[in-house]
Amino acid sequence: MPTPPKGPTSKSTASAPSDKKSKKVGGVTLEVDLKVESPKIRKMEKAQMKRQGFKWAMAAVIFICLAVLLKITIREAFISNPQFSLKQVVVRTQGSLTAQKIVRTSALTTGTNLLTVNMRELQSRLMQLPQVKSVGISRDYEGRLTLEVKQRLPVAWLENSKLGMIAGRADVGHFIDAEGVCFPCEVVTPVYQTLPVIRYEALDQNVPGMALTELPVKSALTLLKELQERTETDVDTVRGIDIHKPYAMTAILADKAQVIFGVDELDEQLTRYDRIRTEARNRQWRVATLNLHVKQNMPVTFREAPNLTGLLDDPVTAAVKTSSTTPKTQSR
Repeated sequence: MPTPPKGPTSKSTASAPSDKKSKKVGGVTLEVDLKVESPKIRKMEKAQMKRQGFKWAMAAVIFICLAVLLKITIREAFISNPQFSLKQVVVRTQGSLTAQKIVRTSALTTGTNLLTVNMRELQSRLMQLPQVKSVGISRDYEGRLTLEVKQRLPVAWLENSKLGMIAGRADVGHFIDAEGVCFPCEVVTPVYQTLPVIRYEALDQNVPGMALTELPVKSALTLLKELQERTETDVDTVRGIDIHKPYAMTAILADKAQVIFGVDELDEQLTRYDRIRTEARNRQWRVATLNLHVKQNMPVTFREAPNLTGLLDDPVTAAVKTSSTTPKTQSR
C-alpha cells in the first residue's frame, strides 16, 4: 500500500496542537484527539478563570488605590503646603527698567506654588524685554523668589526725529548701549540726562532689543568711547555725535567745539586729533571747528585769534594764516 505524500501534510502534523497525537495504523497516519471534554471539566476550567480574573481585578484596585494615595500625599505635602506658596518676589536690578515692570512681565501672582513655576519659561518671558541682557532666577522654598536681572547699560541717547525718538524724555526717549542695541527709556534720572546724544536721521526703522549694524553707528560708538577715554577736563566732555553723512560724523564737545571725523580710519584721525588738542591746550587756543576727515590742510577755526608765536617759521605750519575779521586757520 502506498504511503501518503509528505510535505505540507507533514508540516501540518508537526504544528498540530499539543492535545493531539499522531498514530500510524496499517501504514496510515491518524490524528488522535487526547483532550477530554466533560461538563465537570468545563465547570472546573470556568471556576479557575474566575479566580484568575478576580486576582487581576484585585491587583488593579490596589494599584489605583496606591496611585490615589500617592497623589493625595504629594498634594498635601508639597502642592497644597503653604510653605511652598509664593509670598514675595525680590527683584535685584539696576537700570532704566523698573522693578514693577519686571514683576508685571513675570506674570507671577501671590499664592502660586513655587514647585510649579516653570523657570525656563519665566526666564524667556523676561528676556523679551529689550532692556534685559541676562536673567538669573532662584527660589528658597520659603515663599521667596529672587530675580537677578542684568540690564543693558546705556552709553548714549539715540535720536531720530523722523521716528519720534527724542533724547531726554522717558516716553519717547531711546538709549543705545556699547553693543549697538537700542532700547526704550523707562525713567529719566540725573545720570541719564548727562549722557551724550547720537543723532542719526538716516535710521529707517527702530526695533528695540536688536543691535544696529550700520557702519556709521558702529563708528560713532567707537569714536564716543575713544573720546571719553581722552577726557581730562570738562571742556573735553563729549555732548553728542551727529551722523550727518554716511561717510562723516561730527563730535560736539562741552565747549561747543565741533570736530568732523570720517567713519573709516578712526585711529589715524584720532592721532591727529591728539596732536592738535595738545597744541591747543599748551597755547590756550579755543578751537571752534576742526575737520579731520581730510588728510591734508585740515581746516581749523578758532573762537578768537590764536597765538602763533614760533609757528610761522615752522615749515610744517608755514601755511597757517589768520584773519582779523574771521579767526580762521588752515593747518597741515
